[in-house]
Amino acid sequence: MNHKMFNKNALAFVMLIFCVAAFSQQEAAIDQEQRLESWNGVTINYQLLQNINLSVEGQARLKSYGETYKASFIEAQAEYEPFPFLAVGGGYRNSDKLDDVGKKQGHEKFDRFFGFLKIDGGLGRFDFGLRLLHQIKKQRKVLEDPKNNTRWRFKFSSGYNIPNWKLDPSIGIEFFMLDDFYHPNAYDKFRFSFGTKRKLNDSSSIALKYIYQRDVKIENPLEYRILSVNYTYTIKSKK
Repeated sequence: MNHKMFNKNALAFVMLIFCVAAFSQQEAAIDQEQRLESWNGVTINYQLLQNINLSVEGQARLKSYGETYKASFIEAQAEYEPFPFLAVGGGYRNSDKLDDVGKKQGHEKFDRFFGFLKIDGGLGRFDFGLRLLHQIKKQRKVLEDPKNNTRWRFKFSSGYNIPNWKLDPSIGIEFFMLDDFYHPNAYDKFRFSFGTKRKLNDSSSIALKYIYQRDVKIENPLEYRILSVNYTYTIKSKK
């Protein structure tokens, strides 16, 4: 595939993602329970050792109407890979969220601690991944009825390596559950994603993803359609 043809195909793929997002925005304008958002982030990875990776991520989340600020966070994470197919890790996220609903409005601050286990594998040109994550999220400086969010998250992801193609597709589905597994409404949200990643050079890449998120088992479930763009830069240790 020549360079000119690659650029045309890449442009067509990006236009497809933006068309899907634009269509979702039109739907969101009809139904107030639907939301279209933009998540934009930068991640710095540091490969300390061959099987130990450290990362820092910053992200800003915008609302669709007027690109109003919704939330932002800074996250630090460490990951250890004892075997090629298995990884464990944990991290901390400091986040800020704008509450612009009701009489009492302002910025809400949260601390989130999390730990995870990942299993990866492949079959032919397909690759698969499973992740189990537990998070403890607490609102800071609020003594009366704080907005805490402690839960389990189960994610399955898969990708396909297309020959002579640098924008390989990937999909993911994630289920959110409260700590009380036996509660009939413990499972209360899911998130589906579809996207691709483009390697810019040996140390950097950019990922484009479309995310659909929906609440379940409640009377008025919220739906979110999200366009996510993330730039990643990797630093390898010289040891």
